[in-house]
Amino acid sequence: MSSPTHHIDDPRRPARASRPTLVTLSLGHASVDLCGGALFAVLPFLAVERHYSYAAAGVFALVATLASAVVQPLMGLHGDRGEAHWLLPAGLVVAGLGVGAVGLTTSYPQTLLAVAVCMAGVAAYHPEGARWARYASGHRVTADMSVFSVGGGAGYALGPLVVAVTLTPLGLGGTPVVAVIPFAAAVGVTVVLRRFRGRPAEEHDRRHMPAGPSEWRPFAGFLAMFCLLGAVATGLMTFVPLYLVHALGTSPAAGNVVTGVLLAAAAAGTLSGGFAAARVGRRVILVAPQLALVPVIALLPQLDYGWTIVAMVVAGVALNANIGIALVLAQEYLPSHMGLATGLTIGMTGGVGGLIVAGLGVLGDAAGLAAVLYALAALPLAAAILAARLPCPAAAPPGTAWTWRPATRHAGP
Repeated sequence: MSSPTHHIDDPRRPARASRPTLVTLSLGHASVDLCGGALFAVLPFLAVERHYSYAAAGVFALVATLASAVVQPLMGLHGDRGEAHWLLPAGLVVAGLGVGAVGLTTSYPQTLLAVAVCMAGVAAYHPEGARWARYASGHRVTADMSVFSVGGGAGYALGPLVVAVTLTPLGLGGTPVVAVIPFAAAVGVTVVLRRFRGRPAEEHDRRHMPAGPSEWRPFAGFLAMFCLLGAVATGLMTFVPLYLVHALGTSPAAGNVVTGVLLAAAAAGTLSGGFAAARVGRRVILVAPQLALVPVIALLPQLDYGWTIVAMVVAGVALNANIGIALVLAQEYLPSHMGLATGLTIGMTGGVGGLIVAGLGVLGDAAGLAAVLYALAALPLAAAILAARLPCPAAAPPGTAWTWRPATRHAGP
């Protein structure tokens, strides 16, 4: 049936969130993004066993991000036209099939096909997952959506660790073991979402209100900012493990540990950033962490393995501090097109980021991976400049903290 339009911050919406639904959607988010993180974790094993060049590694990342970029907005549009909750379990199953097949392929084109299938499943989950997480949120929408968003960061963090534990003893033939996790999550999401959708009709009516106008110009600037940040995230996951393997002589498993540290810190940054935005203002969380990323990434070629781990902790927290805000902003800039907004935010930013990373792979073949990391360090600065120019969305809840102001003390009682 057709899904009615909705005002995303109507004052009549329930003050309390549906925690079981939010947590289950977050666990599904973790499971599907675990598949995406696992793909990048498998890359060093493929590079060692199949002798991939830096350019081939860049194309691997490009296919992963482009598959997400193409599928995700389409799934978002489909969801905007009518309920598409079935995409949640379907996305988990398809992602599991793709990641399970990637280690069993016998040629580079087959590997890229498995990567595309996996990321198509990942892309199918995100728009509907964010939509239903918003429906399950209460008044503290930024914090509640951070609960959903942190699942993705946690999943990406667990992906490399699961791959390291599985592939170290089993080799590339162990990738089907990873698929068990999204398959199980598909069952849980199906059960909990059915219960949530079965609530009394009046509760759903409070979540579906007439939508406000779309702000396409600010959304375009917001999207450009996250395209740059997508390139930073993909670049760090792609090239830091390769730098450790080829420049410092570490094992692929050791490189995956660093990636896992980066993504675990990113998950912490997602949750803390969503809560901090309500206190210091969304603009502060959009700008300040990106400025911190510039020197951290620029120092990576000078660090040994131990200090690289420390740098990845700082980079991960800074990189994802605004992810919880990102989905909220996308939905508020385009309140009539929540699925499309989510699909473009997660999909297109990853696709453009993949194009940038593919170009950096060519630079790495020509000038070395240190040059790639120096180039990567410039991107957060450009993102911070774009973030500083973003206006507060018209659909933001009344009283939204946008620009930080020091607390003032008033006289009297």
